[in-house]
Amino acid sequence: MPSDSPELTPPPGAVRPMRPSAALDTLAELEVAHEELRVAEEEVRVQQEQIEALLNRYEAERRWRNHLSGLVPVALAHTDGAGKLVDANQELAVLLQVPLPRLAGKPLSVYLQPEDVPPFRSAIRILATGAADRQRLRVTLRARQHGAARAELFGFPDAAAGQTSETRLQWVLLPVTEEPSRSARSGPGSADALGLATALAELSRLPMADDDRQRLLSRMAVLVQSAVPAATAVSITVGSPLDPQQLGSDSLVAQELDGLQLQAGQGPCWDAHATGAVLTVDDLPADERWPRLRPLLASSPVRSVLALPLREGGESVGVVNVYAAEPGTFAGESRRIAELVTAAVSGVLQSVAERESLRTLAANLEKALTSRATIDQAKGVLMARLGIDADEAFARLVALSNRLNVKLRDLAQLVVDGHAAEVIDAARQ
Repeated sequence: MPSDSPELTPPPGAVRPMRPSAALDTLAELEVAHEELRVAEEEVRVQQEQIEALLNRYEAERRWRNHLSGLVPVALAHTDGAGKLVDANQELAVLLQVPLPRLAGKPLSVYLQPEDVPPFRSAIRILATGAADRQRLRVTLRARQHGAARAELFGFPDAAAGQTSETRLQWVLLPVTEEPSRSARSGPGSADALGLATALAELSRLPMADDDRQRLLSRMAVLVQSAVPAATAVSITVGSPLDPQQLGSDSLVAQELDGLQLQAGQGPCWDAHATGAVLTVDDLPADERWPRLRPLLASSPVRSVLALPLREGGESVGVVNVYAAEPGTFAGESRRIAELVTAAVSGVLQSVAERESLRTLAANLEKALTSRATIDQAKGVLMARLGIDADEAFARLVALSNRLNVKLRDLAQLVVDGHAAEVIDAARQ
């Protein structure tokens, strides 16, 4: 009898057995398809996380605006395009004698006298459609307990994109007293309070409006200068004055005095950063605390200086420098307002830093996912060509990467781009 049995021919219609090489090819293709499906699922998950991060960031921005509005010594509110209160600060609740939680969702017009409602609605339409960037009304508030109270109502558009349910408008209410003199009023004067409230409202929007740090600092310097009474120039230094990370200013005067302090290696900015305390200078040319700086001040018009440290986590991370041409300017109300806007600047910069950190993290994650997808595709190519499993394919890529001193993702990209044969040959050498 012959030693080998004759090869049996399968009957018609029967499934022919698959050759071992074809089976390996099919398994490799399935493995690659599985890896591609897993990568696609990973990308969907990342997109979902990014959407969630955007929603969380929006919520953080909203909370930050509410935090800022709580610092303002005047009544602040946001309404939608129909005039319903979206949020408000405690000052408004006190002015209306209504608990703060009960204000949300109420039309602001219900707290106005009937004759003031039509002008208020007209102001809403003008602001929401972008026809004007400010509206000013004299209204009578219907306070719950103490009767009517006169007030000035200032409105600003949060976004002039046509009136919709998503439209947000900002409102500032300033009580009107019968006595016109400032000494008869408590708190900041009308112009000072409005400037402060407007500056804080604008500062709270800056992270969403501008990603350029240099331009952002310059815009903040302008807002600080507009808020602090008697200020003629403002600069913002982020980092140590010895080696600042970023600088922003509103004028050449501020830039020149910052440069003189850097040249002298001393000055109000240096001391405020080093001590973490607010520093006030009534007459800079006559001040003897900085002997190297004094001879350089001959051409500077600055007399008063208010240097306020920017703090983050209890540490000084920069300085807001407020300058004035008159001596003895920064005391009392001016200093208090400057401290409030500096606190807002610190918060905005921290918010920007957190956003930049999140963006860097997202970019690194996206790069890592892209690299991993490329490596997985390269593994699939090697599995199909060499008949090896996924672990062996990855091990060969790692070994060749180490031997050639080439990054694994770059080596994998060569395989995916059609250079698998060259890579396999190099691995065999």
